[in-house]
Amino acid sequence: MNTREDIPLPTFFVVEDGETTQVRVDKSTITVGRSSARDIYVKDIRVSRHHCTLDSAGDDLLVLDKGTPNGTYVNGARVDKQPVVAGDRIDVGAARIYVERLPVEEQREESTWTGEGDRLYKAPLPTEHDQLERLQRIAAALNSELDLDRILDLIMDHVVEIAQAERGFLVLKSGDTITVPVARNFQREDVMRPEQSFSRSIADRVALGGDAVVTVDARSDNRFAEFQSIHEIAPRSVLCMPFRERGRTVGVVYIDNRIARGVFGREHLDALQSFADLAAGAILRAQVERERDNALLRVKAMYAELKNKYEEQGGRLQEMERVLEARQASRSTKHEYPEIVGESDVMRAVLALLDKIVASDETVLIEGENGTGKELIAQAIHRNSRRQKGPFIAENVAAIPETLVESELFGHTRGSFTGADRDKRGLFEQADGGTLFLDEVGDMPLDVQKKLLRVLETREVRRVGGKDTIKVDVRIISATNRDLRRMVEENDYREDLFYRLRVLAIELPSLRERRGDVALLATHFLQSHAPKGGRGKQMTSAALKAMEAYHWPGNIRELQNEVRRLVTFAGDVIHEEDLSDQVRQGPRAFAGVPGDSDEVRNLDQLVRQVEVDEIRKALALASNNKTKAAKMLGISRFTLQRKMEKYNLG
Repeated sequence: MNTREDIPLPTFFVVEDGETTQVRVDKSTITVGRSSARDIYVKDIRVSRHHCTLDSAGDDLLVLDKGTPNGTYVNGARVDKQPVVAGDRIDVGAARIYVERLPVEEQREESTWTGEGDRLYKAPLPTEHDQLERLQRIAAALNSELDLDRILDLIMDHVVEIAQAERGFLVLKSGDTITVPVARNFQREDVMRPEQSFSRSIADRVALGGDAVVTVDARSDNRFAEFQSIHEIAPRSVLCMPFRERGRTVGVVYIDNRIARGVFGREHLDALQSFADLAAGAILRAQVERERDNALLRVKAMYAELKNKYEEQGGRLQEMERVLEARQASRSTKHEYPEIVGESDVMRAVLALLDKIVASDETVLIEGENGTGKELIAQAIHRNSRRQKGPFIAENVAAIPETLVESELFGHTRGSFTGADRDKRGLFEQADGGTLFLDEVGDMPLDVQKKLLRVLETREVRRVGGKDTIKVDVRIISATNRDLRRMVEENDYREDLFYRLRVLAIELPSLRERRGDVALLATHFLQSHAPKGGRGKQMTSAALKAMEAYHWPGNIRELQNEVRRLVTFAGDVIHEEDLSDQVRQGPRAFAGVPGDSDEVRNLDQLVRQVEVDEIRKALALASNNKTKAAKMLGISRFTLQRKMEKYNLG
């Protein structure tokens, strides 16, 4: 009969933030959670302080979830109570807990053990029905996306998820050149230094030969004994497969697991093949679209150069006004938006979206940086909606003292608090029959969020200190410059309110994303801020070029203030030296050519200078946090890292 000392301790491997820890616990109940008092400590903020337990019940080890909001998962399925055996994986938040060894030897078809305690674990595949549904979702997502960087991230995240890999690398082949445009881990984060993190020799073999490679343990596989990368990286389970378009190899997908042996098998290769075919087509479409966009940019640059030359030869403000009016009249939108100035593709997409939103009465969330014109968009929605004859009430939530937010929104009765000397109608009552625009809803206190949600659900308000409810008919349009989705994940914003406010969504581009509109906006503001009865001012092409090259961190609001200053201080003709120092000293969009009186645009220099300035500014605002800086710039962290290396930004 075995004594307690004869029974081996349960053993677990905990993988979190790229670190692996081995845990052995001699207890019948093993606790897991974010509290340091737990037997298995997990740092992820999405994990509850007491998240789950692992309880010994006879010969079984049971996982018991403690009613957590984010749940406990065993081999990818959410569970409340589930037996586990050696080789199973338990997910809590972003942490993965592998069951390495249990006190009682267990037999399982997918799991075997070596004398050294190495795991031979085969990741469970989704059912055929689940695979079909997943492929349908992925196909829809890929077909609706044309941005190459986002497509590559999407492909890699789904590959890692489908195969339950630790890491995945998308390796593209162009002639004899192999590049790694995206590398992701199971937490959907970029893998740093991807070129040194996978076996290039295996990828080369698959890309050039076209045959997939699956290995139980690459370190002991004789096929790779001479590969230096295998000795340096020491991967265990590896799957590398090509994906093709029209018989041509576009690249390879390389996934691995550095901890477990035998994770991938032939069935994983078969499951990924259909997805790889979809991915190849999406990549080629995106590449064609990028080439088309680049050609369009070259045409626009040529047009801008010709336009500037014409202006230098005597073009006047009246001609610019005529062009502006003609462009405004040519918009192919159902409704009129005369106050919204812009001809860029991104603004045309916004106007097309507005046509659909004004016909609805659902709540709208407008997202964008400060100064991008969120209130202007809200007014345009109201003016073209069925509520146009009703009131339009606008309020900046962040500007209201926290103690008065509830009173301002819902009103109060006399005597309900100190200073309440009379009954007051709140913003909801004032906006009855019309539209209520709430700016900066991301700064709303949590207790007020709960009451706002109740109003949205019941269409009734109750004044502070009052007992009666008041029916209201109000359309809510809200706006924010904050990432509400991330705030929800960090428990700083109510998830149910977020989805209530974001039934319909508009993402407004920053001015640096629509540089082609700078000249139109500047001309529009010159007209609107010209003195009554006064003669409109003109702007030289050099001044316009400097304004187009500036990065405008304050967006349209900053541009409007710059024009107001020019109207006040500049003469009838606005020259480059009339611009404010920060605009004039910004990145230049052209370079002088000796012997030529005209200044010629240098696109390569412009792109480099603008990107360098934007990256430096974003890093400064994010305190050198690359993840935050990448989000500000609208690119992936991996893309940011590559650009920093390209421009030697350290």
